[in-house]
Amino acid sequence: MTKDLDFSLADRKAELLRWLSEDGRFAPDTAGLLEMLCEKLTVLGAPIARATVHVRTLHPEFRGISRIWRRGQSTEFRTSRHGIESTSDYQNSPLQYVIETGQWLDTVLSEATDRRFPILATLRAQGITHYVMAPLIFSNRIVNAISWGSDAPSGFREADVELFRYLVPTFAPVLEVTAGRRIYGELLATYVGRDPCARIMAGAVQRGNVHHIKAAMLLADLRGFSRLTDELPEQRIIELLNAFFDLVVPGVIGSGGDILKYIGDAVIAIFPVTGDDPALACESALVAAQTTLAALQASPPEVQQHISIDIALHYGDAAYGNIGSGNRLDFTAVGRDINILSRLELLCKDVGRPLLMTGAFAAEVAAPVFEIGHFELRGFRQHKSLYGLCQGGEVPAAPTWTDGA
Repeated sequence: MTKDLDFSLADRKAELLRWLSEDGRFAPDTAGLLEMLCEKLTVLGAPIARATVHVRTLHPEFRGISRIWRRGQSTEFRTSRHGIESTSDYQNSPLQYVIETGQWLDTVLSEATDRRFPILATLRAQGITHYVMAPLIFSNRIVNAISWGSDAPSGFREADVELFRYLVPTFAPVLEVTAGRRIYGELLATYVGRDPCARIMAGAVQRGNVHHIKAAMLLADLRGFSRLTDELPEQRIIELLNAFFDLVVPGVIGSGGDILKYIGDAVIAIFPVTGDDPALACESALVAAQTTLAALQASPPEVQQHISIDIALHYGDAAYGNIGSGNRLDFTAVGRDINILSRLELLCKDVGRPLLMTGAFAAEVAAPVFEIGHFELRGFRQHKSLYGLCQGGEVPAAPTWTDGA
């Protein structure tokens, strides 16, 4: 009998290792990997009702991500924010125990485990009888975790737990690679934007690897920034810059644009044209601009006291891709139309309007606009006609010709 059980366990181990090396490592993401693992363990006889993986990440908002698998349900995705270590959800939890001690937790649920780990009382109420959590140590020595819960009356068998212990050392590097694809993609997107991230991850990494796009372009600038740096302490300047970006970025992202670059106290965003009609891209950029200005109007007085925003909108062409030197590149957009955008923004203060657009942009939006006048843009020979957005019952003044800028 014992000999047959040993042989059966040996077969289960061999099959699990075969699956992990041939199929599991090609899982598309951590959710897919966890789902495939639980399906395989179930086929191998482990009575799993619930399983989780918890992985540290590199993200400006989140400390970690969790995937929760429940038999017969869709896998759930959760995030934990920075500072979770000080919360009641983390303290006195199995996750804290495993991560801080590096030890396995293998326990049959009871009133005693309820008192020690309050979250286990919730799982026990859901029918979980046996709970196992294991540390997953990545190559950078950061401790992550995986858990399994059984709703079988007698819980997991000793052979099931031995199978889990056999699995963990080989599963950890597969999970690290799988999670790493998401982690490093999100990290790259944090600094260069979503579309540049996708292109870089797809192999666009050589200097000069650029392509030409048509796009609506938005530049938002914090007016009077030099004066603020002269009047306020550095920490307050950082707070105001972040407040300014919080006013601009959500509108851009929400309208389908990409933040191309932060330049000191300014933001450049693009809305690439798909197909042959630029109207959708321009409308999206205009919505982003209006959302930003509305957010400023709704912001607290202490923000409005220091922050005024100038926004320029333009439609045109750009060279989009890798520019730089050696192994230090920037994925950005350059060209004549990007320069027109930056020169246009400088006129907002002179004209006395927070939002200006070029004729090329104005021609593509349905909102009522009016021509402000013809202006010289520094560095460009030809004057440009500039437009503003009609507000309410505003009666536009006659266009003017200005040699300013």
